[in-house]
Amino acid sequence: RRRQVKSILQSASPSSTEYIQLEIRQRALKLIANSIYGCLGYVNSRFYAKPLAALITSKGRELLNCTKDIVEGGMGFSVIYGDTDSIMVNTKTDDYVKIKEISQKIINAVNRNYHHLKIELDGVFRPMLLLKKKKYAAMSITMGQDGIPIKKKEVKGLDIIRHDWSMLAKESGSDILDLILSVTNHDNLIDKIQEYLMALNDKLNQNSIEIEKFIIKKNLTKRIEEYGDKKSQSHLLVAHRLISQGKKITIGDTIDYI
Repeated sequence: RRRQVKSILQSASPSSTEYIQLEIRQRALKLIANSIYGCLGYVNSRFYAKPLAALITSKGRELLNCTKDIVEGGMGFSVIYGDTDSIMVNTKTDDYVKIKEISQKIINAVNRNYHHLKIELDGVFRPMLLLKKKKYAAMSITMGQDGIPIKKKEVKGLDIIRHDWSMLAKESGSDILDLILSVTNHDNLIDKIQEYLMALNDKLNQNSIEIEKFIIKKNLTKRIEEYGDKKSQSHLLVAHRLISQGKKITIGDTIDYI
């Protein structure tokens, strides 16, 4: 079903409401599939079946390694990154049409080896900042109906998308990321980042940044007494202070602090 939704997604305009709805739907289907695997591997689940969970991951690794061998050994491209169910290939070209042609050749070469599993083109990235496993940022490129490329920033696993960071940290991190992904001349990239940080430092010294942007929000995931080292976690200290003031704090509450 997810493959069907993604097929329809390819013909929708990236700026349309239909595209947004289909994207949400395909991600929901992916979440359901991952949840089923989680149920198989969770010992207290009614569907617990450790051999099946182990088979899924081992088969996934096997297929991923075989795909990598086909791309690198048989087709001469380099795989720069691999995740649970995907690989990223350096096509050594900026031409979108050529990239699509290359991806189709890779898809055909891999899919002819399997009957029930099919790979597809998930995205075209240019440029890309790959930091470590499950941590990267890139500009995703799709071709609009008018033939003009549409770029959209994608961020995976980086701290700027965490909920428990201040707005100031998120905004400044996002701005620096935009500089890295948008600059064409990398020779002066460091200078541009330094200029940005110096300007931000001046604003801090001038007290011209709203106090709200310094607030950090963190959720209580269990009862306060169940946490280990309470003194090393700022939100727990604040929670204790609120309780001493007569306020009721329970699991799931969000604690704001600076």
